[in-house]
Amino acid sequence: MSVTTIGEVERAYAARAIEEALKSVGNVRVGAVIVRGGAVLATGYRGEVDALHAEQVALRKAETQGVDVKGATLYTTLEPCANSRTSRIPCAELVAQAGIAEVHIGEYDRNPQVYRLGWKHLRDSGIVLRDFPADLRERAREASEDFTKVFIRGVGLSGGAKFDFTQNGGCFSIRVGEAKGTPEWETRWTNCGADAIYLNGGRPGVVAHARYAEKFEEIDDPDALDFEDHSPRIGVGEIGVVRNEQGHVLCKVKALEPTADYGGAGQVSVTIAWEIRLRG
Repeated sequence: MSVTTIGEVERAYAARAIEEALKSVGNVRVGAVIVRGGAVLATGYRGEVDALHAEQVALRKAETQGVDVKGATLYTTLEPCANSRTSRIPCAELVAQAGIAEVHIGEYDRNPQVYRLGWKHLRDSGIVLRDFPADLRERAREASEDFTKVFIRGVGLSGGAKFDFTQNGGCFSIRVGEAKGTPEWETRWTNCGADAIYLNGGRPGVVAHARYAEKFEEIDDPDALDFEDHSPRIGVGEIGVVRNEQGHVLCKVKALEPTADYGGAGQVSVTIAWEIRLRG
């Protein structure tokens, strides 16, 4: 006679949340499952109801059906949002208001305006927090990859991005296209002041500071720059250049939210624009 362990039950609910996530409309795939006493009370996925997040959908379903979720457990594939810069009530706050007692999270949101803030709000509300098992965290990550990848890599001959440079080892890769073997540059970023950041290309002799240049078109031949510095200091409004055998990527720092030791308020990010110059 087999005995179902608590761990097996938790895995089953986490897997169910991933199944819900895969139903999502668009490239942001998030699923949520609310359970109590071995029964599923409500489920939800992003896009199931227009403009609502997965947790909102599940909570609304429960409310509509007259189901009390106080003391219940929530399984969600992505950290509930807690972005104080929007007018909407964050999911983390809604979850706490509903009386959810425990939350299992599949992946922390790489959005620099959310990362770990949802976790903190839930923690501060007295909610027990758990992570999905490692293999299911990977499946949750894969489900939302189209969304999360924008915070760790950029694609195109030109573009822009905003990302948390304290995550992913400070690495943000920039590539021409999605195809395997496409030209790619690895950039690494480290805070060095309230209005400046270090740009590192991975090894000495591959990064230059285009001092005084304000626009990409002001840089004629990037190879004419001084590439002797391993990690030059790039201020807001300035341009750094990373080169490899395939060419150059020009990166302009457009905005910076520094770390706390440089006066930051907790939400850390750098906003860049880039332009790729291929050799030949």
